[in-house]
Amino acid sequence: MQAAVISAEWAPRPDYPLSEEERRTRTARVGSSVWKHPQVAVQELPDPVCGPEDAVVRVAAAGLCGSDLHFFETDADGYMHYPGLARFPSVPGHEVAGEVAAVGERVKHLRRGDLVCLDDMVCCGACEACRRGFPNQCENLEDVGFTMNGGCAELLRVPARNLWSINSLRARYGGKEQVLEAGAVIEPFTVAYNALFECAGRIKPGAFAAVYGAGAIGLAAVQLLRASGAAQIAVFEHHAQRRELALRFGAHHAFPANGEGANGAQPARAVLRELTGGAGADVQVEAAGAFRHTMPEMEAAAAMGGQIIIIGRDRNPAAVQLEHLQVKKANIIAAMGNTGHGTYPNVIRMIAAGLLDPTPMITHRFALRDFAGALAQAQTRQGGKVLVKIG
Repeated sequence: MQAAVISAEWAPRPDYPLSEEERRTRTARVGSSVWKHPQVAVQELPDPVCGPEDAVVRVAAAGLCGSDLHFFETDADGYMHYPGLARFPSVPGHEVAGEVAAVGERVKHLRRGDLVCLDDMVCCGACEACRRGFPNQCENLEDVGFTMNGGCAELLRVPARNLWSINSLRARYGGKEQVLEAGAVIEPFTVAYNALFECAGRIKPGAFAAVYGAGAIGLAAVQLLRASGAAQIAVFEHHAQRRELALRFGAHHAFPANGEGANGAQPARAVLRELTGGAGADVQVEAAGAFRHTMPEMEAAAAMGGQIIIIGRDRNPAAVQLEHLQVKKANIIAAMGNTGHGTYPNVIRMIAAGLLDPTPMITHRFALRDFAGALAQAQTRQGGKVLVKIG
């Protein structure tokens, strides 16, 4: 099969305390402290063999995510920016949809020909985190597209439990290709759903909301907030095209981000005070991964009892004056992952019911053979989701 394969140099930084498990498995817990000089090439790999509890998917489309871009963006020493779990060489792609080509003998919930999307987090189910109901914090996590081969390939083998049927979307979108494109961009919605309704969990209709960053996860957060009855949703985003997308996705307002290079735009705190009559934002979502710019604004703009929800990833620290949050009884909620808690089926149900529609975020499509072109477009941060079309 054809696949895009990332390779990188294993070179732990001198000040990084490499664990014995990392040495044994060659899996970095903090990729930006271990892997350098990343490269990618489309090449031939052996077709995967289906195990008894696995399924093999003929991939139709895979979305490129900000995390994928961070694999290839490096610092002055050549270390990749991605700060999370990573092992190479591997095939990227964790936003995936396709058609089931084979199922293992123990698999009962899938059949050949089913249209499916991928839950990329392969949890062990046995560690303390999993047994206590925290699957996104699995101590033995394998992550499709990060530590095991992902969906930027013609075929993908994963545990069958990590696939969710999207056959129910046929009535919504009609054609098979449209269903599979929608399926390939479900994953960002599950990340935002997990953050808003599982990790935060007390968002109420009528909330004043702000979203920082209008990439895929920020756009998904906007639609989910709109579906939950938010009274005002303000988005702060550098790129004009993404601000336009945010309005299409249901934001009431979209403003230039107020960080460096914002050409004198009003700070988010001032904008939010004006929009809310001085009350501040009940819900603020960090989906930009720019903590030094966003955290001071979110801290200053928080309403009484407000929630600051961190989804974006940033290897840089950010200062927070906790006294400001204490007197407001405001919370900072850290969210990661998208698995468990009924997240995938609930998002799929919302799409089937017409409450969500991920497809307008798709603005560019590339064939697998032009993976380099897809990556170059995604790295511009212009427009919406870039899909790698395979099937």
